Parts: sequence; structure tokens; C-alpha cells
Amino acid sequence: MLRRAGLTLLGLVTGILGAVVHRHAHDLGGVDVPWGLVLALAATTAVAWAGAGLVRAGAAWFGLGWTLMVLLQQSASPGSYLVAGDVLGWTFLVLGLGGIALVVAMHPGPPGTRRRGSSRRSADVGARTPPN
Repeated sequence: MLRRAGLTLLGLVTGILGAVVHRHAHDLGGVDVPWGLVLALAATTAVAWAGAGLVRAGAAWFGLGWTLMVLLQQSASPGSYLVAGDVLGWTFLVLGLGGIALVVAMHPGPPGTRRRGSSRRSADVGARTPPN
């Protein structure tokens, strides 16, 4: 229970830090490179993956905290937004939540746990054996 609460808090903190840094960009030869957005999305996905390896459904608990950040910043007083409603802000929100959802769907879970139907025997159910 404590690990799940910790992952939720870590999701909240990662979301806040990502919201602060996602707008940073660097000009390279007249092209703005959004290094803050790339860093925020990479950190979000990496921490969600690590959390999924700690606790069953760890990425979902992390995602809950990350989503709380979105909801809390939207309910803040008008005019004080960390994530603006422009292309960069929407990209951060959609790809951040999408990355977390992908980790929830794809991560095998912590070592020593199995998903239903993942045993070797269930994989052989439809396989035909050649006659002797």
C-alpha cells in the first residue's frame, strides 16, 4: 500500500516537473528544438516503466498521480496555467498520458508475478502435434 501511494506521489511530482520544463526549447540554426518536451515525455515514460516493475499495476498508480497533476493545474485560479492550451501543451498532455497507458498495457509486471493465461501450457493449447 505504501509503494502504491509513493508511486502516486511520484506521478504527481513527475507531472509537475514535466509541466514546468516542457516549454523549454533551444534554437539550433533557426529551428526551435523542444528539448523540454522530449525530456518530460522520456522521464514520464521511464518512471512509469520503473514503477510497473515495482508493484503490480504500478504504472497505473503512477498515471493516477500524473492525471491528478493535470486536474489540479486545470482547477487552479484562472490565468495560472503550467500547461497552456496550445500545440505544445496538448502534445505534452496527450503523449504523456498515452505513454503511461502504453506502459500499463505492455509491461509484464514485477518479477515473480504472472498475468492470467501467460503460462506456457496456455500457449500450447491451440498447437497441434504431428502424429507419431
